[in-house]
Amino acid sequence: MSSQENTLPKPAPARIASTARVEAFSDGVFAVVITLLILEVHVPTLSDLSGQAVLTALVGLAPKLISFGVSFFTIAVIWVNHHHFFEPITHSDWKLLWYNSFFLFWVTVVPFTTAFIGSYPTQPLVVALYSVTLALVAFSSVWMGRYVFFKSDLFSPLVSMDDRRRSWTRYRLSVVLYGGAGALAFVAVYASLAILALVPFIYVVPSLLRRGTEIREAIE
Repeated sequence: MSSQENTLPKPAPARIASTARVEAFSDGVFAVVITLLILEVHVPTLSDLSGQAVLTALVGLAPKLISFGVSFFTIAVIWVNHHHFFEPITHSDWKLLWYNSFFLFWVTVVPFTTAFIGSYPTQPLVVALYSVTLALVAFSSVWMGRYVFFKSDLFSPLVSMDDRRRSWTRYRLSVVLYGGAGALAFVAVYASLAILALVPFIYVVPSLLRRGTEIREAIE
């Protein structure tokens, strides 16, 4: 084999005409995950039917209800950002399918860690486990973003490189915050819980490309 052959660029993965199937599959996974969250909140068994007994039972359920609410909101924010992330993607390929599958794997772990933290909300190791799960969701999103933004030709050229870098940097911040919350759990567990509840608010409005609809229309 000649040296020239050794230096030939590797062929890009075969392109798939649209992202419709990967988006539909992702939406289905998100729907199942959000449904599983509430299944861990069980109706309490009442010793009597008085109002006091009902209130006592609800107070006992408070940690599970709170963990459900925080996780529901967190998953909803992740889904909204995932939706906007795919808006300027013009095609798919097998690498994107696997990056997205890796991302969805960690999303599906969230119901388990939500149930765990709902049962033991101030146990540092449990809080750290919940934090690390969300950090891995964020990391897998960053990893997928790196491929789509900078390593592939799947992204619309209408999105500037500066916009891509800004969005990717914003994604990376979530890895730091969730990872930091996990470490903080062993020192100040309530501060860690506060971070976990507040981080999703940073991403309520997706950064990518608030011009997403315009980009999609231009592509079409």
